[in-house]
Amino acid sequence: MTVDPTKPPAPLRGRINTLTETQVDKLKEIWMRLMEAFRQQGEAWPPPPPSTKDSKKSSLWKSNASLDNGDSSNTKNSPEPKYLFFGTKANPQWSSLPLEEAIVLIPGPRLFSTFWNMVAGDNPDAMVLRFLRARRWDVEASYKMIMNTLRWRIHMRIDDIVALSETGIYNELELLKKGMGDQFLANLHSYKCVLGGPDKQGRGVCFANARFHRKEDQDPEVVRIVVLFVMECARMIVHQPIETCCVVFNMEGFTLANMDFELVKFMLVCFEAYYPETLGACIIHKAPWVFSTVWAMITPMLDPVVASKIQFTKGIKELVQFIDLHVIPPFLTEKRAFKPIQILHTPPPPGTLARPTAPEYKDYETMIAEYMRYTRVWVRTNAPANDSERKQQALQYRHAAINAEEYLRGRTTYHSMGLADVEKGRLMLKYAGKAPPLDITDCV
Repeated sequence: MTVDPTKPPAPLRGRINTLTETQVDKLKEIWMRLMEAFRQQGEAWPPPPPSTKDSKKSSLWKSNASLDNGDSSNTKNSPEPKYLFFGTKANPQWSSLPLEEAIVLIPGPRLFSTFWNMVAGDNPDAMVLRFLRARRWDVEASYKMIMNTLRWRIHMRIDDIVALSETGIYNELELLKKGMGDQFLANLHSYKCVLGGPDKQGRGVCFANARFHRKEDQDPEVVRIVVLFVMECARMIVHQPIETCCVVFNMEGFTLANMDFELVKFMLVCFEAYYPETLGACIIHKAPWVFSTVWAMITPMLDPVVASKIQFTKGIKELVQFIDLHVIPPFLTEKRAFKPIQILHTPPPPGTLARPTAPEYKDYETMIAEYMRYTRVWVRTNAPANDSERKQQALQYRHAAINAEEYLRGRTTYHSMGLADVEKGRLMLKYAGKAPPLDITDCV
């Protein structure tokens, strides 16, 4: 029986409306520590010109950031990846030093803006709770996980990826290295990875076709930018109580030439370390016999929580148990051979990194300040997480974020395809006509 995506699923434990008193106290403690971090001075970046008397120290500022994209630990003793886009707008020490040493160097306002860009219009408490659940309500571990995610997002330039969007990213990559922008668009506008849905739980779905990927076809940095761009685009779909997504790996036509272990590791670490509690289900569809060898090598890399969410389907009859047939893209249901073909569309305008001055953006900043003001009061009271005034604050923040959407996020092909968009101040989830339009503006 099909699940109506407009009807929320049964309440889950550890969420905004189902918190125990102890869980509320832990949530408040995290907020207190975050507010303290947001006030810290840190060290200015870029640094002042180096002194000729201290050439060894100056060389440290010139080094490329050594935080591996798939490793949240200190990587000083491992080979440093060389990137043209990642790590170019941050102090290398923010990534290379151990977390406790690095985080105090980052100016509080930088952490503050990165955090709110990560919230991206969702209920702010819901974002914090994902980290608490991921670390089994250990406040210290959860706080460190948030801080590590913030420094990673700064290093990976996630905010820039969202603001520039696909055309802006293309322009910047072409300036960095001729051909990188073309590689980015070739990956993005093919059937290699397509956002759609919903599944039968009302979640957005990412359909990935392994047979269209060959490691040598693009720079490793490019394919990572594509992954991050798609993951951030999927944030448009998130609305309470739908916090997770479904990923379908279509393995039909897969050969060992399509295998990219570094990319697999990168995606796994993204879900485990930097986008916690985001993966709701992972379906591996039509895996050929040759995949069994690959799977034996991937299995040890899986976090137990991620592994528990993986399902295997052999054909459409099994896949429709999770996703309705009319939602499944043609490249999964039709017999004809699909080749990676660019989606025909008018390229969206490039985004900008310039600080917005529009009234809608100023209202957005004002609402964040108001939410933080109320939070400073809330953490010192006995009010529950779901008290009516706090929910109202979260709703007003969400409305402000939606009204400022065009200044926070560059336009994408997914807007043109009708996945989700803002219409007359309302955020409409349309799934390209695969499901009835759903107004998710007030879903906090």
